[in-house]
Amino acid sequence: MIEGILVTFELVINLQTNKPFATKLNLFKEVGTIKNFSPNIGRTNKNNYWFIECQYQDNTFLHKNEIHFLESDLKEGTLVKFELRKYGDKYRAKNVHLLDYTKETDSNILSRCLNHNDPKFCAFGFWGYLNNNSIEEAVSLANQKLSSFLPWQKKRFLDYIPEAILLHYQARNIRQILPSDKQLELCLQLLPDDLSIEIDTALREEIFNIISNIQDINLKICDEIISKVYKLYVNYPEDRKRLNIKLHVKCLVELITNIESASSRDILLSELREILVHSKLDIIWISIPDYIILEQQIWPIASGDRRIGILVSQISNQQDLNYQDNIIKIAEILEDSAEEDITKLISIFKHKDLVKSHDAILKFLPAVEQITILRARVNNNFSDNTNIISHIIKILAKTPSDELQVLLSKLPNSVKRWDGILEFLPPEEKILILLSKLKEECQLENQDIVQKIGNVINAVSNEERIILIYLLPESVRYKEPILKSFHFLLPEDQIKLVWNFIVDGSLFIWYYLSRQAKILCVYRLAKENIKISIFLTELKRIHNTSPENDDLIRCILKILWAKENPNQSNNVFKQVDELLINSVIKYAKNSTEPINIDPLLPYCKPIEVKVKYCEGKLWDKKEIQTAGEPKIVTSAYCPRVRKNCNLFEPNKKANSNFGLYGARLSAECSQNWENWSLLELFKAVNIVPSLPDLKRPEDYLPKLSGWINRINEIRSRLKCSVCEDIMPHNIEYSKFSTKFRVTVFSCKHGNGHDHNIYLNECWGCSAIIDSRESRYQSPEKNYYICIHCGSGTQHSKTYTQGDICPKCGTIGMKVSLNNKRKRKCHSCNHSIKLPEERKITGSNCPQCRTQGMMLTVNQKNKQVRVCRSDSCRYSISAT
Repeated sequence: MIEGILVTFELVINLQTNKPFATKLNLFKEVGTIKNFSPNIGRTNKNNYWFIECQYQDNTFLHKNEIHFLESDLKEGTLVKFELRKYGDKYRAKNVHLLDYTKETDSNILSRCLNHNDPKFCAFGFWGYLNNNSIEEAVSLANQKLSSFLPWQKKRFLDYIPEAILLHYQARNIRQILPSDKQLELCLQLLPDDLSIEIDTALREEIFNIISNIQDINLKICDEIISKVYKLYVNYPEDRKRLNIKLHVKCLVELITNIESASSRDILLSELREILVHSKLDIIWISIPDYIILEQQIWPIASGDRRIGILVSQISNQQDLNYQDNIIKIAEILEDSAEEDITKLISIFKHKDLVKSHDAILKFLPAVEQITILRARVNNNFSDNTNIISHIIKILAKTPSDELQVLLSKLPNSVKRWDGILEFLPPEEKILILLSKLKEECQLENQDIVQKIGNVINAVSNEERIILIYLLPESVRYKEPILKSFHFLLPEDQIKLVWNFIVDGSLFIWYYLSRQAKILCVYRLAKENIKISIFLTELKRIHNTSPENDDLIRCILKILWAKENPNQSNNVFKQVDELLINSVIKYAKNSTEPINIDPLLPYCKPIEVKVKYCEGKLWDKKEIQTAGEPKIVTSAYCPRVRKNCNLFEPNKKANSNFGLYGARLSAECSQNWENWSLLELFKAVNIVPSLPDLKRPEDYLPKLSGWINRINEIRSRLKCSVCEDIMPHNIEYSKFSTKFRVTVFSCKHGNGHDHNIYLNECWGCSAIIDSRESRYQSPEKNYYICIHCGSGTQHSKTYTQGDICPKCGTIGMKVSLNNKRKRKCHSCNHSIKLPEERKITGSNCPQCRTQGMMLTVNQKNKQVRVCRSDSCRYSISAT
């Protein structure tokens, strides 16, 4: 016997206590539940005795002889009905039967169940109650019972009540007590099979309310329910709005899919569009099928990838009726998409060549894919190929230079040979293709190709030019379009390319060389001493029709001529000197750029010296070796930094000693001709410089270098600070002077512009004194005070560097604590660095004879002079 079957007995209920009492001893009836026999009762055969738990008495004895059902059903939990008989003070169960509450009709038993304290027994009573009463009466009685129950009792009661009661339309209040999912399950059972017909309004509202209540708790169940009851919402838009966005969309999709009325469908589509426009949840679109996306109201607002996916899925071959239309639509979508989204969109049809290769789509693909597709179209039809090449050229023109080579690598040589494509190739590849186009029988066409080769070479850097020129066969290399590029090359490279022509006396190439290359050409001829006469003769011949106008090259050619005519060496030198000087003066007058006469003068090698050409002077001094024997060591003196500079040695790459290195005082003809200067050329030709004011021949080039270095230095300051025009000056001062002979300059524009500007080299530190910077003068002879070192009048006995701030004129600059040679203005903070000790000017200290007593102001605000010596510090009044 299973749990749930009850036992009944007849008794009278005390209305005040709800307890039964006996009217007739043998007519008590009760319901109860079988319990195991208590182990505490002293019976010899416990298996014959059981308990029944009932409302009247918790533990009522039951002997198994009183049961009227199978002994196998006699187990704990079995529900029975029985008669209750009294034996003394106790009651015992008699005539015990199983109770099938679904079939029970005994009114006494039903009454006992319906009034039982346990809601579960009460619910069981309703099964039999329905056998004798209408469903409406049962619903009414159930409502009464529920009103008297506590919440936990209600739940227990509803767990066992007949479902027929819950399914009645009048049982709505009862169903509302159930869990939402149970309510929904019952309501769905109440719905008719055809939801198109009008149903009970209250039931529809009940279903809508339940779905609204549980949609955020159990979306999955609601999603399944909407698929079944969506028709209930067809005419109730306000109830649709109560659904969350996912269910709302789901409901609309179902309605749109299954509704037949065109007008209703349009209304629903408008409602769906409104949701999609304002929703930020992309996941919602997943639930919308393609056929709805295609609707006119939805299509424009769908994402590009969704629309393209649909369009692509409809294309299977070019014969599809919608092929062209779909391609155009895809192109329009891509056109309207942001650039950063294009890659994602075209990935949708990345394996669909039918779509990708269409001209309307092609332009949106990555350049590499476009090139690959177009390359495959090239055929033997010239007209078709012209359009294809034009398309490829447009792609290449838009491609960044760092990506261009990847695209070009995809093209076959047959495509690269087209002129439009050729322009994008790397120079070396371009040259090789152009060379492959040369044909012996087409000389006119070849001229055009050679010109293109020349244009390619002209457009690259010097480093690339020499590489490209060496790619050319000699039959092309020395054509005029190529020769025009020679002067761009490094001078050394130019000479190497044309040397065979030089020694053979074929000088048609001479006018294609740069100035420096021509000078190096003369150096090489002089060094190798070969066929100089042939060279000069041929050069003279071509000069008759095209004379050499560059003064520097004329100088160098005159010197080479002297090698063949040694008796004219002195005259040649004088001519060269005059030409050289006039050339520098002319250039300085007509240009603001630094004077460059490379490679005539030796370069200044030490990076510490900020000039271009070497000014080193011969300086002999004795040194004592370890053995004690004196040795004369020849070195150079650098006037720029005023210290020793080791002499240049041809085979020495770096200076192994500390200090300056690289002074060029004598010719080193053993070194490569590329490194020659006038020093070596004079030596090779046996020219000895000789001028009236030149004491030693070896001083000629250093002094010439110093002159040009100084011109370059001062010319940067010859601009008017107002209009930046060059102030007129006489550049023709002595090239051997250590000072600028013309020192005062004025702008030609007059008032308001620079006037009487003083420029000279500081005798103390060799920096340029510019009166626009150094505005103050020393007390005697009115020398401008150098803003860099503070020097004024040379050899002054009254003025000491630092007496006056050269920037603001404040008296007495402070001595730096970290460096005794540095002074700092206590007014404007301008700093100077005093020249070397031997150039310090001023009065001698009466105490220790140290020169250059410093001017300062004492605590009494009186000017005093203080000895510079830390050990002396003697002071005297300065007034």
